[in-house]
Amino acid sequence: MGEVSYDIAIIGGGPGGYSAALRAAELGLKAVVIEKDKIGGTCLHRGCIPTTSLLQCAKVLETVNRAGKFGIKVEGISYDWQAVQKAKSVSANRLFMGLNTLFKQRKVEVIKGTATFDEPELIRIDDATKSRAVRADNIIIATGSSPQIIPEFQRNPNMAMNTDQALEISEVPKSITVVGGGAYGVEFASLFKTFGSDVSIIERAAHLLPRDDHEVAKYLEKSFTKRGINIYTNTKIQAAVQLNGGVQIKVENQSTGEVKTITSDKVLVTAGRIANLDDIDIETLGLRTKYGFIDTDSDMRTNIEGVFAVGDVTFNPQYANFAFSEGIHAVEIIAGVNSPTLNLKQIPIYTFGYPELAKVGYTEDEARQVGFEIETVGLPFQAVSRSAINKEDIGFAKMVSVKGGPIIGIHLIGPDVVDLISEAMLITNWEATAEDVAQFLHPHPSFAESIGETVLKLAGKPLHSL
Repeated sequence: MGEVSYDIAIIGGGPGGYSAALRAAELGLKAVVIEKDKIGGTCLHRGCIPTTSLLQCAKVLETVNRAGKFGIKVEGISYDWQAVQKAKSVSANRLFMGLNTLFKQRKVEVIKGTATFDEPELIRIDDATKSRAVRADNIIIATGSSPQIIPEFQRNPNMAMNTDQALEISEVPKSITVVGGGAYGVEFASLFKTFGSDVSIIERAAHLLPRDDHEVAKYLEKSFTKRGINIYTNTKIQAAVQLNGGVQIKVENQSTGEVKTITSDKVLVTAGRIANLDDIDIETLGLRTKYGFIDTDSDMRTNIEGVFAVGDVTFNPQYANFAFSEGIHAVEIIAGVNSPTLNLKQIPIYTFGYPELAKVGYTEDEARQVGFEIETVGLPFQAVSRSAINKEDIGFAKMVSVKGGPIIGIHLIGPDVVDLISEAMLITNWEATAEDVAQFLHPHPSFAESIGETVLKLAGKPLHSL
């Protein structure tokens, strides 16, 4: 078993790993990516890309269903689920081909196989036919995460789907219960509701999206309730049994003690993911973990010299844009580039579906907890002309600002708000005040005005709102 040496060896080819590899190539470093499946990882093949593709199909269906509000008659609306699935696959395959082309153009080597190592700098790679060794001065662990089986379903995991399985479901169920009201749960609940399922969603916390601003989360719950989605917050599962081809779940409200039974054809568990660490000898290496994830400093260094970790395998938010940022930053630290401080608090977090949600910076509660003296303003999208034009009655913006100082949090819910959050990211990262931003009026009529009008209100000079 011969050895080959590299400047950087990257274990895992998902967003964190492939962004690190591409940046390493730009910086002239000899890098190798070790991936046992496909470059692109969970995001491209079992996560954000296929999920968002299905949600885009759902968005088109929502638009067609609303056509009558615009004086357009559409008769016999229907969908072909197999064609929807094909559209999802076509999107993912196209992006996979593009990513492979990028790797070839930048001459990044990829070795297919399972990587294991129990000493720094030396990795063993096994595939179906042979083993080989790779030695590298720096190793980046980017092995990602996998869906978690929660205790209530461990005795019979066949009772429930995980998110990987839900993406490949052969037909839309008549009814489905989603366990977990975080981003994954909210997206799948919205998806299946649009395609006609009777949807229930169970969340142990006091509201859906427990890490989001409470006002925005409550706004989402009202929107979901209006759509006919059954919401059970502050609720825990007592028991689950298979019954007549479906699943019956007994739940208890943690405040009132009230017990209810929810019966559905399918159950989808979205409550948490676990780090993929099975092939890494954590104990022999002495690698420090936090809640089962690799613990890193702000430069993505682990406690082992020369070993870094990025993406979902770390105890950071599990979003592709976080993994991109972490992978690029780790390589720049390795290369000695004067890289800006990586401030994960100021990277946007978002949820697709109907409606969309997006946020950056502090929630109101977080800001108070860290000691900021703050002021907040909220603005319904009805104050924005585009809402009337688009026949939309959904939408809310909220800003959190230090009193007399910068805007430190922006939270949006409504149509296409994920596309608006980039401006919010610049506002919070550049520590702009309401007065700084208020002078720049936005295109009219547009949903971008939701940010402009909220800033004007925060600055004390509202235009189209009180």
